[in-house]
Amino acid sequence: MLNTIVLVRTDNFQKASVALADLVRYGGMRIRGDPRIIPPALSDWAFEKISGEKPRKKFKAHVVAQIDLPPAKAIGRLMDIHPPAHILVIPPDTEVHRELLRLWGTFEKLRGFHPPKRTKGEERAKRKEEDFEEF
Repeated sequence: MLNTIVLVRTDNFQKASVALADLVRYGGMRIRGDPRIIPPALSDWAFEKISGEKPRKKFKAHVVAQIDLPPAKAIGRLMDIHPPAHILVIPPDTEVHRELLRLWGTFEKLRGFHPPKRTKGEERAKRKEEDFEEF
């Protein structure tokens, strides 16, 4: 099964790291592997293909990361949190997803990003949620 990809577009890589940490901390998502930096032109192309609109704002930092949730669930959780960046969910069955995976190895890794550590309470809540989903 292919992972869903999120595209983070923001003003700087610090904000991109914070947005990714928010996805983990508040959105309950898990980042698979290392987030990668992509060229602005590729980010704009991906945005246009997924949203059907031309980007209105130019951003300086463009990062992609693979997450462990299906696209619909990821979008729902994104609506609940408000990260400091523009985030677009890229489903696995799209041309954009295939192209990003094809180029994945050529993208530079985002330095300095470490997923936030969970507290013991958060770990217990996560396990209870996973146990509940099995039924």
